Amino acid sequence: MASVKSEQEIQTLARALYQKAARHKPSLFEAQDLLGRMIDWSLSDESLRVALLRLVDVLPSLESSAEIGRHLEEYFARVDHALGGLAILAHALHAGTLVAPVVRRNVIKLARRFIAEESGGHLITVLSSLRKEPAAFTLDVVGEATVSDGEAAAMQSRYLDLLRRLAAASAKWPACAQIDDAPSGKIPRVNLSVKLSSLCARFDPLDPNTEVIVSERLRELFREAARLDAAVTVDMEQYAFRDLTLAIFRGVLEEAEFHEQPYAAIALQAYLHDAEKDVSDLIRWARGQERRVGVRLVKGAYWDSEIAWAKQKSWPIPVFLDKAETDANYERLSRLLLEGHDVIDAAFGSHNLRSLAHAIVTAKDLGVPANGYEMQMLYGMAEPVRQAIIQNGQRVRVYLPVGELLPGISYLIRRLMENTSNTSFLRQTYAEKKDVESLIRAPVPAKPVTKLLDFAAARREFCNQAPIDFSSEENRERFAAALGAVRGEMRKQREHSEDIWLKSVNPANANEIIRRVRATTIAEADNAIDKAARFFPQWRDTPAQKRAEILFRAAERMREQRWELAAREIIEVGKGWREADADVCEAIDYLDYYGFEMLRLAQPRDTQQLPSETNTCFYEPRGVAAVIAPWNFPLAILTGMTAAALVTGNCVLMKPAEQSPLMAVHLYNILRNAGVPEAACQLLQGGGDLGAHLVRSPKIHLIAFTGSREVGLEILREAYTHRPGQAHVKRVVCEMGGKNAVIVDDDADLDEAIVHVIDSAFGYQGQKCSAASRLILLTQVHDRLLARLVDAVRSLKVGAPEDPRNTVGPVIDGAAQRRIAEYIEIGKQEAKCVLEMAAPKDGFFVGPAIFRDVDPRSRIAQEEIFGPVLSVLKAKDFAHALQIANDSEFALTGGIFSRSPAHIEQARREFLIGNLYINRGITGAVVERQPFGGLKLSGIGSKAGGPDYLLQFLEPRTISENIQRPGFVPAERGKK
Repeated sequence: MASVKSEQEIQTLARALYQKAARHKPSLFEAQDLLGRMIDWSLSDESLRVALLRLVDVLPSLESSAEIGRHLEEYFARVDHALGGLAILAHALHAGTLVAPVVRRNVIKLARRFIAEESGGHLITVLSSLRKEPAAFTLDVVGEATVSDGEAAAMQSRYLDLLRRLAAASAKWPACAQIDDAPSGKIPRVNLSVKLSSLCARFDPLDPNTEVIVSERLRELFREAARLDAAVTVDMEQYAFRDLTLAIFRGVLEEAEFHEQPYAAIALQAYLHDAEKDVSDLIRWARGQERRVGVRLVKGAYWDSEIAWAKQKSWPIPVFLDKAETDANYERLSRLLLEGHDVIDAAFGSHNLRSLAHAIVTAKDLGVPANGYEMQMLYGMAEPVRQAIIQNGQRVRVYLPVGELLPGISYLIRRLMENTSNTSFLRQTYAEKKDVESLIRAPVPAKPVTKLLDFAAARREFCNQAPIDFSSEENRERFAAALGAVRGEMRKQREHSEDIWLKSVNPANANEIIRRVRATTIAEADNAIDKAARFFPQWRDTPAQKRAEILFRAAERMREQRWELAAREIIEVGKGWREADADVCEAIDYLDYYGFEMLRLAQPRDTQQLPSETNTCFYEPRGVAAVIAPWNFPLAILTGMTAAALVTGNCVLMKPAEQSPLMAVHLYNILRNAGVPEAACQLLQGGGDLGAHLVRSPKIHLIAFTGSREVGLEILREAYTHRPGQAHVKRVVCEMGGKNAVIVDDDADLDEAIVHVIDSAFGYQGQKCSAASRLILLTQVHDRLLARLVDAVRSLKVGAPEDPRNTVGPVIDGAAQRRIAEYIEIGKQEAKCVLEMAAPKDGFFVGPAIFRDVDPRSRIAQEEIFGPVLSVLKAKDFAHALQIANDSEFALTGGIFSRSPAHIEQARREFLIGNLYINRGITGAVVERQPFGGLKLSGIGSKAGGPDYLLQFLEPRTISENIQRPGFVPAERGKK
């Protein structure tokens, strides 16, 4: 907190800077052209602002004038502003044929105000102009998203080329003490900002290869920068990358080779709760290394996204929610950095005159020379502020995006959103013309500094279980330890279980029998059915509240064991770390969610209020349920179906897949320890014969099944066949798989689409009923996306999932491996194989395969393969793509990537599937958020994890009672 004297100095300086800066508007707020006027108008019209940003965002993907015109019409048709007339104009002028060139020229003109073109002489001209102000620069290479090893290597080459090109040019620039000199010596004239994620195809903190690959590429950049006497600044990106970014930055600079050179800096974000710790740690580290290091302090550009990502994961929100808290933290961190001047070269990245004045006054108070720190600002965003700071004698560095103008639009969108937001200092100063005194006042949070907001704790009832955050090194180490402990336990169990014959085999090592468990005989199954039938009345009459409490206890026990349970899945069914953890989270969610749902459904409901009678509707359980579960979600699906049957009052015979018997044992133990009576839930281990026997039994009332279409249809036939002694019609809840399609529209964000298609098609080796097995590309994007997709998939690693370096693990068993291999051979006859990756020989591995030129009616396009095989089909337009997608006997999940509101609405109406996902992956449905289930031959019954699911396990009853007596009518219920 500044002293009273310092506070007065800060406000006096800020006021003086404001007077200088307020004489001219930044180009962002100058209505120089059509888009400039649109930005100006959008500040008072949020719908216009959104429409404008969406148009600018999509424009690089639109090749024809007609497409530009169509998007103009779609985006602005509903804007409540006179500019909405653009939509009418675009429609009237031949679908935008005349309007489109004007729009494209304006967007390019707008982009040129904020981005320097990399090719030609434009960049050198811009840099020379900046130095005349005088202002130094740091270059940010836009279009940095990489999805393959080739693209990451190309990005590194771009960085190196820029360093060499600018080093040559900078030698001719005249010296300027204000921007070239510091107390520690000469400052490098060339400064390059680098996003570490651009140096790796899949920047993933969980994958140790990420640190190895990125560190080596950063070393090469540092070596070249040292040779050229240039500087490299590492940009900070989303919070999930923070720890790894800091680790790589420090790790490389700790090497003796880089003790003196190059000049290196890193950006830190003040809106993070962890920022003060990061600054303190970095200062201690620099002192320990006896090395100077630069720190660019920014407030942060991903605020909205960080909150959204955290809420999606039920993780603590990492950013301050009150802007005043961020501003106050920025000032605390500014002082910390300046106090560390012995090893820190501080750079203050802000357009906020209050924040900049605070840094200047604090530096003076601490005796830091005026050239001992610098101010950094965005190119094209705050020119008057920049000039005021330069005139005050400070060193200023401009953060200059460089690259092709249209591909750099994503950067432009982020900056436009940031600097036209309601809390932006520039907007408040130049657009809203707020009183200067309110703008330069010391930031005072509306409430005490918030602790990390735990979104999960904010709900009193059901809340999704948060997955493990593997960006945390502590969590990675803990999970590895759990995996090691489970490994040791399994070795001991094998030694003492040689007399049991049902094998659980590690699919990553066909020779490794994890454990043998005892299979259930048919006679034992009959005894179990009888036992359940006898106990049913007692379990039925157990209050719903008590049954729900048992589920809640089971969920708590599962939380306590979640690390070990996920580790077991990796070994038994070959899931990767995240996939295994997600399965455990989903199982916990089912226990909690169905518990709360039963409490809701357990309350009898009066249908109508009448003075003469009561009419009450309520639910009762059906009887004995057979739960037949698959191996691909060995805990979640088995838990979900079992929990639903139990909490509704049915007795359960739990029959897991024979490939995953151990996960069922652990689930059964959790349920029993939570209080489920032995006769209410019995575990039967075995294969298909056992499942068929349960289905045929006349004493079974309910069958819950998830698995293949062939088995599902056989279950339906057998279940609906009446047998002697059966006094009921069996109820079947049956989910039977999918042949899911993803459509990529011609205006889609291809970087986003490729990442999600890979995860949807090859996550858990494609062994999900929701997996993407058909990719439908519109002609315009087909070749471009397919080439990038193949390169991106080729960058994946195939191997044992215990090693997190491996993205693609084994398929479940030898039968699955042979079946998939047969389909790959069929695909080679029906289409063109553009990728078939090699796979290890020791386990049941199949490398990803991609086919192009696939006939929509071919076998690989119609039949469920259940493996890492992707068929790519071409569509002439969006309507044709929908037609291809719907041409399937299955209708489970599907997705589209599009930025056309009209096409998104069309998909909502016409893409006839159970779960439609728009501009995201099509796997990983979350309980309650995305109730899951399909149409057609993908299954029958209400969606799992949804509000109707438990009704399938219940039978509704209605009771009417005449309460009228001669001469006497009781008062209506609730009235006196």
